[in-house]
Amino acid sequence: AISYYLLQYQYSNRNKASCYYLRWGDYSSRCTGLRMGKKSRSSKKSKAANNGHSRVPLVSDINSNLSASSFTPPSFAAELPQPAEGWARELRKLEKELRDTHYQDAAIVLSAAKAARIMRQFDVLEKILTKAESKGVEIEDQKLWAQLNEDVAALKRVKTSVRSDSMKQIINGVMKEGMNVDKVAFEDSTFIGMNCLQFAATRGDVQLMEQFIKMGAALDFEASEMPYFSGIVQKPKECTALLLAVNGAITTRNVMSVVARGGMGGMGGRFGGGEARETYEGCVECAIQLVRLGADTSVTFQFPPGCENHPIYQTWHVWKLEGKSVRDVASLVGSDLFEKTVEEFSKMEHQIEHVNCRCGSRLPWKLCHAGKPTDPYYLADKNDEKGVSKVKWRYSPLAPCHCSTSHSRLGDPAETKKIHFKCCWDETAHREYYQCDKTSEIRVMARMANTPFHREALNSMNKIMQGKSEEEISKYMENAQQMMNDPEVVIASRCKIIREGGSLGMQTIVTGDNPCSKLCSWDSEVYAGIMETMDPDLSFCWKDVHWTLPKAELLKRVSEWNEALEQYCDNIGLNGSEREDVIKLHTASEFAPCGNVNCDKMETSVKQFKKCSRCFSVAYCSPACQKADWKYHKKNWCRPGTRERQTDGTPAGRTLQEMLANFG
Repeated sequence: AISYYLLQYQYSNRNKASCYYLRWGDYSSRCTGLRMGKKSRSSKKSKAANNGHSRVPLVSDINSNLSASSFTPPSFAAELPQPAEGWARELRKLEKELRDTHYQDAAIVLSAAKAARIMRQFDVLEKILTKAESKGVEIEDQKLWAQLNEDVAALKRVKTSVRSDSMKQIINGVMKEGMNVDKVAFEDSTFIGMNCLQFAATRGDVQLMEQFIKMGAALDFEASEMPYFSGIVQKPKECTALLLAVNGAITTRNVMSVVARGGMGGMGGRFGGGEARETYEGCVECAIQLVRLGADTSVTFQFPPGCENHPIYQTWHVWKLEGKSVRDVASLVGSDLFEKTVEEFSKMEHQIEHVNCRCGSRLPWKLCHAGKPTDPYYLADKNDEKGVSKVKWRYSPLAPCHCSTSHSRLGDPAETKKIHFKCCWDETAHREYYQCDKTSEIRVMARMANTPFHREALNSMNKIMQGKSEEEISKYMENAQQMMNDPEVVIASRCKIIREGGSLGMQTIVTGDNPCSKLCSWDSEVYAGIMETMDPDLSFCWKDVHWTLPKAELLKRVSEWNEALEQYCDNIGLNGSEREDVIKLHTASEFAPCGNVNCDKMETSVKQFKKCSRCFSVAYCSPACQKADWKYHKKNWCRPGTRERQTDGTPAGRTLQEMLANFG
């Protein structure tokens, strides 16, 4: 709409000295419905003064007021030590301490308020400020306390749609009802068929855009095309939220320039007054933040089919935007900060190191939700596939966890909708979720739990490396890392050991010498064949002793294993009674046995048996069975003073050397 009014102003005032003329050139014949009268003497003089050409709109003198401080933590953050596990876990810990102390401890209240402000969790910050004041907590640093209150008030003064009733319904649908945020389409007064991020970026609504990204919206996803309606134009072809934000910034900037010079009758409102400035700054801020989050800056301006002559797109001809990328037109935005950000984040090394977490904190992943060394936050694709993001970033930690969605699919409506960070994020989880920003698809990677058994393997590797040169160690570790990062290589290695070792191979890779496991009676060839049938990224070793697996993960694995079993039987052509026997023996069950080897009881409902409260490694059907098994359990599983969870079925007292020695 802004482009349309700018163009109409330029058309209707092309003979006035105060306007900025379009260079018609080859585009004059494309514009219809305009009457061209005789040229006045003044226009002829103007044309002669410009070497026979009408003037192109000048580069605007209006520039963005945004500074780097808008994208960095508050000044007091520099005086605080960086939390060892990132600000997200620090805030979660402080919130727990607030609840434990009932908001009575002034030091904890102030620390939590600082952490919430650094994380830009303004709803949490407001809650802390309100409760502390209601309980009469006395804060010594009143200046900082007043500044925190002002920050909350300043955020509320910004015009945004995020607090509207319609947006609240959408947010509730995504967070609690399983609605896909990328499938929500919006109709604007200008374009049709926009997704949520495109809608927010077009309006320069930063708070709305960051709210959608928190909920898991893909940055470069293009919404599906919708039927054309009169008065509404199709959005640019293959556009993204970043492209629309840049387009809005360039257009609004030029409109403000025209109005500032007395054009359009010096009109105010959304074109010449404060609203235009707010829209412009909002579009610039949206564009900068999208780049900092990892949006693709190589996307180009392309006309939608049949819309080249529409007034909205005529300005693209004038500014020669067609075919140019966001990087190419960065200087037209009028923000040195945007140009610098685009240049820096176009380098892959800088992007991976400094890309922002998707929780809205505007902090790098390593300082926010990926503060632990065991927190991966990106996945680089080896294949340069068209239409797919080269780097897939970790799924938003504040979005609904995908395992919650699967609960309802598996018929467990009692499960609550937890956010990803509070559910399946930590290293105790068994899957990692990465998002392709171009397709919005979620890629799931199986995660190997970091258990004492695996730490023992690392210690053994360190002993092997003793006495070797740095170059030899570096080369060895690089080769080992490449192999471990390739799921197909890992699966092939496991299957080779299982096939060649038989029951001993099954014991080494699968059962871990657990006396309660019955898997040694399974056919090792069938077991390896099922593993090879599964998706390498999600392949796992099925264990019938699955006391430590979370319920949602257990149900997923049961379903995936049994589907792979059916597929394996189809692949080798098993039919009749032989197929029935194979399926009966190798079907995965969600019910676990009692941890007492002398007890034959099995669960009759999922997670029925209670786990040892000391180690959380073994479950028993009754206290009597736990007592009867205590001598063996204490020696082999339950390490005094630890609560580490054994997730690979390997007794804590069993060393890697012993396992390998037995196998040899």
